[in-house]
Amino acid sequence: MDIKHNLKIKASTETIYNAVSTEKGIQGWWSKDCNVGEREGEKSNLKFDKKGTIVEMGFKTIKLDPKTQVIWECTENANPAWLKTTVNTEILETSDGCEVVFTHAGFDVKWKGQEAYEMTKGGWQHFTQSLVDYCEKGTGQPW
Repeated sequence: MDIKHNLKIKASTETIYNAVSTEKGIQGWWSKDCNVGEREGEKSNLKFDKKGTIVEMGFKTIKLDPKTQVIWECTENANPAWLKTTVNTEILETSDGCEVVFTHAGFDVKWKGQEAYEMTKGGWQHFTQSLVDYCEKGTGQPW
C-alpha cells in the first residue's frame, strides 16, 4: 500500500530538491530537530515533539538524483507500520513550476484501516502542504 500526493509547486526543481534532500530543507517543512545525511547511503534522524513526547525516526538515503528524485528508507520508527517503507519524492519541471509526486510506499496490507497507517495518512496531509508552503513562500509548518 502506498500514500501518494500529486503536488503542483510554483518553485524551481532546485528549491524543491533542496527542501527534501538537505538538513536545512527538512527543518523548513518537516522536522525542526533533525540530522540529515545528504549523500546516498547516509543516515538521517528526525525528532518530533508530540505533545511533550519526543518521537524519533531514522532513515537511510537510498537515492539522490539531483533536481529530479530523492528516496529515503525508514530504518527506525516507534510506528511499526513505517519500518522498511520508502519516502519517494519525484520532481518534474513544468512551464509554471513543478509537478511533484510524493509517495510513502511499501506499507504492508495488514496496516490498512489501522491507526498506525491512518495516522500516517493524516500526517502527510499536513506535511505535504507544509512542503508546498516552504517551497513557494519560504515558510512551512514543521514539527
